[in-house]
Amino acid sequence: MNQLLNKIFVFVKRAKQALPFFGILRKLSVNKQLIKVFRVFKKSEISQQEIDKKLVYTLSPRKIPSGGQIKHLKKFLNPKENLIIKICVLLIIVNAVYLSIVFINSHLQYLPITGGDYTEGVVGYPKTINPLYAVNRDVDSDLSSLIYSSLFKYDTNGRLINDLAEAVDISPNGKEYLVTIKDNVKWHNGEKLVIDDILFTVNIIKNPAYNSPLRSGLAAVELEKVNEETIKFVLAEPYAPFLELLTFGILPKSIWENVNPNAAGLTDLNLKPIGSGPYKFKSLVKNKDGDLKEYHLVLNEDYYGQKPYLKTVNFKFFVDYLEMVKAFNDNQLDGLNYLPLAERQELLAQNSVWFHELVRPQVVALFFNTNKNKALANKNVRIALNQAIDKDQIIKEVFNGIYSRADGPILKNSFAYNEQLKTYNYSPSEAQAILKDNLASTTLTVIDTGQNLVVAEKIKNYLEAVGVKVELKVIFSEQAADLIKNRNFEILLYGESIGGDPDVYAFWHSTQIGSKGLNLAGYNNTEVDKLLAEARVTTNLEERKIKYQKFQEILTADAPVVFLYSPTYTYVQSKKIKGFTGTMIIEPADRFSDLASWYIKTQKKLTW
Repeated sequence: MNQLLNKIFVFVKRAKQALPFFGILRKLSVNKQLIKVFRVFKKSEISQQEIDKKLVYTLSPRKIPSGGQIKHLKKFLNPKENLIIKICVLLIIVNAVYLSIVFINSHLQYLPITGGDYTEGVVGYPKTINPLYAVNRDVDSDLSSLIYSSLFKYDTNGRLINDLAEAVDISPNGKEYLVTIKDNVKWHNGEKLVIDDILFTVNIIKNPAYNSPLRSGLAAVELEKVNEETIKFVLAEPYAPFLELLTFGILPKSIWENVNPNAAGLTDLNLKPIGSGPYKFKSLVKNKDGDLKEYHLVLNEDYYGQKPYLKTVNFKFFVDYLEMVKAFNDNQLDGLNYLPLAERQELLAQNSVWFHELVRPQVVALFFNTNKNKALANKNVRIALNQAIDKDQIIKEVFNGIYSRADGPILKNSFAYNEQLKTYNYSPSEAQAILKDNLASTTLTVIDTGQNLVVAEKIKNYLEAVGVKVELKVIFSEQAADLIKNRNFEILLYGESIGGDPDVYAFWHSTQIGSKGLNLAGYNNTEVDKLLAEARVTTNLEERKIKYQKFQEILTADAPVVFLYSPTYTYVQSKKIKGFTGTMIIEPADRFSDLASWYIKTQKKLTW
């Protein structure tokens, strides 16, 4: 026992010497600690090691050392142990920093907020920012689409969606359309948009005194106000794409009803309009000659739809594309309304630019006139001409692979496209075997616009490579209308805009042959006539799809044309503009269909 007590006193003495590390003895009495040790010793016979442990714990019950204790740790460690601990601490710090960065990167979001000014360059200038007339001018349509609302509009994929319309009910016979409108729409002057405004707009479009180009589509449509929220459109005959006609902007009756029809195209309201769209007129700038140079729109805070983030949208107008591109290179613009392929290399710092290649419902083809060249009436000759041209190579060499190959009259992104369509691939040897005895020469007419002349030269080379002598006839754009009306061509390189709906009746039905129609190839097929006539009057989507797919099958087998490619619309924006999601447009103004999602300013937010 005496030996044990001596060991305890020695241990206590050493513990007091170690007070910098076990600072608790400053506050505790040594006698009290000894009493506790003796009590433990009396209760049971335990090992010397356990007694030592309990004695240490009574001297310092904290298992984690304090900061003051840690700084003395090096006194108890050899240099190697000290180095190991430093390395471990460094690794812990590095890992903590790395994990923090990983966490922030995976959980930090930059959320768009309202603010920022967007300025776009446009070639041309507005004249009548008015839904009655804007359809004839792209610049007018651009501004009109932002200032005015319509019953229906196109989304970023070229599909028709509701705008002012809340709901649509189509009668079983396909002749009556009940359209219910939203109840929370205000004009930019604060007044409420009502059914009477829609009735008024449609009626003045139908009125020949206003001379609106929209009149032909609505002339035979009757209107009826059902109640304060609903309007009825009554058609003389069923027409499946009818809702496509209701994408024009609605005018406020209270402002326009006192405007004389003869002055509708001249009123100041055409440049300072009042609509119900996401943006409203703010100001305009003219030069000393009175030419419009800038147009400024500001966010409509009362807009009924998804409110855009951009505070202002501004337009600057230019004489040509070179002048506009120069302004973009000088950082005066955030976007270009359209960039021709030939001007693309003029853009500096292309890595800081978005090139949005938007699909348009257009098809460029070689149209054959069998009345001008009898050899073209031979189906085998027409097929051989299809095989003689490498359309993929033309797309690659002339359009940098941007444009899409076309093999039929309906685009691949349409619900009615026939994926089993017969295609004619490049096969010059097969083409030559047919053409050498059937087509010695022909004339290829081309309108000198865009890259048409370059394409025509390549087609000429392909045809001459298989033995057909080709004369190129180049005309200017202003001559095109008469040439098409009189069908004064043998083979014509030409593009047709087919619209958002697959209804191509106007281009391929036999009733459209002649100077007043658009059936340029003079194509006449009884079964095709029947399919096209039936497909445009049924509202059943699946039935329409079946009929259009059969139509494509017959038409491509007859090969009345050589389908070449579908152009894209190149829309350019600075990369500081984010949120653009468009893939297809029906008209150039549709590039703004997702404008509510564009943004410049952001705020940071951590998500968990």
